[in-house]
Amino acid sequence: MLTKPSILVVENDAAMVNRCGRLLLSRGYKVRTAESSKEALHFVEKYRADVDIMLLSLELPDLGAMSVIEVLHRIKSRILVMAMSSECGEEAIEAIHAGAYDCIRKTFTNARFWTKMNRVMERFTLARHLEILKKERESVLAKDSCDEGTILTILDSMADMILVTDQKGNLILCNKAVVESGLLSGRRLGRPVEECLKNKDLVSFMMATLQSGQPGRPFGHHEVCLLETGDAKLRAHINPVINGDGVIVGSVALLHDMSQTDAMNQVKADFMSMVSHELKAPLSALLMQISVVVDGLAGDINAKQKDLLGKSKEKTKGMIALVNDLLDLRRIEEGKALLVIEPLDMGEILQRSVDLMSLSAQEENIRLEVNIADDLPLLSADRSGMQAIFVNLVSNAVKYTPSGGRVTVDLNMAGKFLRIKVADTGLGIEKADLEHIFDRFYRIKSEQTRSIGGSGLGLAIVKGIVDAHKGTIHLESEVGKGTMIIVSLPLEK
Repeated sequence: MLTKPSILVVENDAAMVNRCGRLLLSRGYKVRTAESSKEALHFVEKYRADVDIMLLSLELPDLGAMSVIEVLHRIKSRILVMAMSSECGEEAIEAIHAGAYDCIRKTFTNARFWTKMNRVMERFTLARHLEILKKERESVLAKDSCDEGTILTILDSMADMILVTDQKGNLILCNKAVVESGLLSGRRLGRPVEECLKNKDLVSFMMATLQSGQPGRPFGHHEVCLLETGDAKLRAHINPVINGDGVIVGSVALLHDMSQTDAMNQVKADFMSMVSHELKAPLSALLMQISVVVDGLAGDINAKQKDLLGKSKEKTKGMIALVNDLLDLRRIEEGKALLVIEPLDMGEILQRSVDLMSLSAQEENIRLEVNIADDLPLLSADRSGMQAIFVNLVSNAVKYTPSGGRVTVDLNMAGKFLRIKVADTGLGIEKADLEHIFDRFYRIKSEQTRSIGGSGLGLAIVKGIVDAHKGTIHLESEVGKGTMIIVSLPLEK
């Protein structure tokens, strides 16, 4: 049974240390404290096994918090870092990029504190269970826990495929599901894995895992790899097997056939795509006919009729926008978010996108400010995807900002990333809604947002496009003060 994780609070504010300590102690966690990064590093060096999770302030004196994260990464520490900051802004993003798990704002409520901490503790539990499984796999290789026949009987009863190699890359164990899959070539156990397996990608992943502990190579595992073999699509989890001295003594692969799951998902996706395509043409025709009547081209209409038809026109526009969003989302899910990759002037695309929405901002008496840094490098990306990011983020900011407010869009460099920041002085988002804000069809429900239209797909589309470009997206918000979204896109893929 796993024991509760030990937690090191690194903070020079005594009040914050006391508050964190009191909350953690109230639930039986073992808590230690350090007032500076030097003291934290000294403690980790001396008592590394006594620290599982580190609550690390990003506002430390002397060396600073980033030096602690860098040292932990360099020594391959298993300590999970939860950053703490007054704002959880750009410095938090940098800390997460460097290896921190997440960031807690120092003005947290007790409920928000435990929401964040419970997540990192779940991650701790999963990591420790993985270590236990690795030790069990090692014992299988050593054949010291039970006889080989019992092990093979257990493995053969599994529907998923299991493959095990030794330290030299020889295939030493596989179950019945592997044999029936057709993955094996004529040569079987005891031979190099490249002679035993037909799938070269799987061979490559397993050999790379065996070498992951060597100098210059990352120490870890391939959590998920998708492999095509014949008509089957396999989800592969490949881990190194590590002995008590930290030496890799083999590799193990768990392969799951995704064909049935993919088939069911395909049916659902095809249905949504079909419905969307079938709706687009009649809705467009309906919009055109309503416009003809509203504009008086089909004869005179009175004021009441014009008002009713105007409302119908806006509803039809909303339906067409929903259909377009569904089609965009379908394209992203099919892996077609990147249609044409080309060098792009992001400043020019941003300015054009903002120009499209400037009239809407003026009508709502919202000041729209755009700041584009000079001499920005070109970004290799999909033009339509970049336009979708700008249009969705800016239009959302305008929609949720009351009259007299301000929306600011910044485009600049942040290290090796091109950064897009959209900030507004709008309604803000409740903390309970933040976790779901990028979910499909999720819309904030409140008295203030009830009259604001939308499909609830805009941010899901933005996240899909950002992910396809290997970027990151970060959102922070405060009710009544506004929302800020930062998109970071790497210049080098």
